[in-house]
Amino acid sequence: MIWQCPHCKQSLELHNRSWRCASGHSFDCAKEGYVNLLPVQQKRSREPGDSAEMLNARRNFLEAGHYQPLAEAIGALLANLGNSHAVLLDVGCGEGYYSRALQAYGWRQQQICGIDIAKAGVRLASKKQKAAHFAVASSYHLPVADGSVDAILRVFAPGPVEELVRVLKPGGVLLDVSPGPEHLWSLKSRLYESPQLHEAPAPLAGLDPDVELRCGFPLKIAGQPLIKDFLSMTPFAWKGRSEARESLEQLDRLILEADFLLRRLRKPSE
Repeated sequence: MIWQCPHCKQSLELHNRSWRCASGHSFDCAKEGYVNLLPVQQKRSREPGDSAEMLNARRNFLEAGHYQPLAEAIGALLANLGNSHAVLLDVGCGEGYYSRALQAYGWRQQQICGIDIAKAGVRLASKKQKAAHFAVASSYHLPVADGSVDAILRVFAPGPVEELVRVLKPGGVLLDVSPGPEHLWSLKSRLYESPQLHEAPAPLAGLDPDVELRCGFPLKIAGQPLIKDFLSMTPFAWKGRSEARESLEQLDRLILEADFLLRRLRKPSE
């Protein structure tokens, strides 16, 4: 298994629903199956990460299929890696939507690991993929052994590239997903006095570019409940003009544009 102790960096082994290292540190599995590997010194609040409300809103919105084209693009770029021995790490997995989507592209649950700093998200992900491996953890301090992962999926998650390079095997790949320049532009135009295009993501040192593509599609959201879920799961839940957001929540139909940038990069083989 890829997990390592967040305190002493030694390998963790599973014994009777507890992950233990040779130094005696122990981490019990929750009833849903995930393990909490987030030390208190890495927490900036009592419950860091997205709230349960935001995560439930995201699950409702995503499972309605609104980002299905993005899930398909992710699956296509990682499909040829899903051999029986490969291990994939979903960094910032949230409630696990994209991890679940990968099952249609040759990845078995047992091959998938995911981390998120939000316990509520990891709990939801574990309930949906009981055979996968999820942990509450920081993307800035991955509790993952060096060179233990064949592929990493990172959708909008922050964190240093050095940690990603460290845990990847030589020849392993990172699929990094970020907002495209025009992502939700018409929504930003309504909420901000001076909206700005998304900036291009920074280069990722230590990884060689492989494939880069834009994934854009119309985003049609029908019904006030889903519109509210959509607004709740984005930073627009607390940013922008409140009166504009309140007027959007009263709409029965919202037509926007989704724009994503997908970069597949590879760690050089030794």
